Amino acid sequence: MESPPAESQTKPPLSRHVMFCLLPHALFVMLALGVWGGGWWLLLPIIFLQVALPLLDWLTGWQDDGHYEKADFSAGQLAVLHWNTRLYALFYMVSVVWLAMSLDRFNAMEIGILIASASLLGGIGFGAAHELLHGKDELDQIMQRLLTTFLFYPHYKLIHIRSHHVHAGTDQDENTAWLNEGIYSYIFRTIPGSMIRCWKMEARRCNGEGLLKNKMLIYALGQMALLAGLFLLSGLNGLLFYLAHILGAHIVLESVNYIQHYGLMRRKTDGEYEKTGAEHSWDTYHFFSSYITFRVGHHSYHHIAVKPYYLLDPEPTAPKLPVGYFWAIAMVLLPPWWRHVINPKLNAAAAPAS
Repeated sequence: MESPPAESQTKPPLSRHVMFCLLPHALFVMLALGVWGGGWWLLLPIIFLQVALPLLDWLTGWQDDGHYEKADFSAGQLAVLHWNTRLYALFYMVSVVWLAMSLDRFNAMEIGILIASASLLGGIGFGAAHELLHGKDELDQIMQRLLTTFLFYPHYKLIHIRSHHVHAGTDQDENTAWLNEGIYSYIFRTIPGSMIRCWKMEARRCNGEGLLKNKMLIYALGQMALLAGLFLLSGLNGLLFYLAHILGAHIVLESVNYIQHYGLMRRKTDGEYEKTGAEHSWDTYHFFSSYITFRVGHHSYHHIAVKPYYLLDPEPTAPKLPVGYFWAIAMVLLPPWWRHVINPKLNAAAAPAS
């Protein structure tokens, strides 16, 4: 279904919208304060994401449901919004490398907390990478290649654009979670499945053109170079810290991927799938949780009209999550709880997988 006309949608002040689009950078302030204070202060980023922001969503009841057009923004505001994701990528990568090189400053408990915090930063880093890979500027493409390599998912753009946007909500999409499929079986299906599909896509594209034309091979070489560089910079302990936080970041990413299309399958008639609509994605507009994730909760509109994060509209007909992403992820990690809450909310008009 189409979105309501622009004039029927709200348009909160642009300055507030731009300011809250910068909210992800508050995490680096929290991280810096935690490192400065040490001990339990290192929990600040975790408490901010898992407790403070969801509570603010609940207490205020605010919704990130404004409508904006690109022409509404000044050139300066657009520059800020474009650099927002690029700077997040830089700050995140620098922060993780610095932590990996500085582990001797922290005890075992503090390192454990830092792994969890860095994992959450990496999870949101995937949101920034998602924006960058859709970007049209060459700088965005350079940044997404650097960031996705650092996140150990260099084929993110391949699987997302050439597969997910084509097959979302079908059995042909490794990133669509089936009805009653648990998060853990989903993770063991989607991660190798996405990698295998990308190797196959590249093998077909490069048929007869030589190995060095294969992007997946180049990505693999880049990942090995990254690991070697991290080992030289931070030693074995630093490399293990990096890998531990990458594991956590991927759990965050795949939990979000699992949520976004869970059980919302496109109908197939006469061998053809129906067009992707708002009813095939779970949305959440909880205000603070939306802005901290680069508005990833506006997922249905992203599939209907691929626009930058700051221009995504609400979709009234999309099924809605009862909470923001960081509480939803907690639900997902306990599958019976997730099914108890979400299964009754499945849109009856969708055709869920069994």
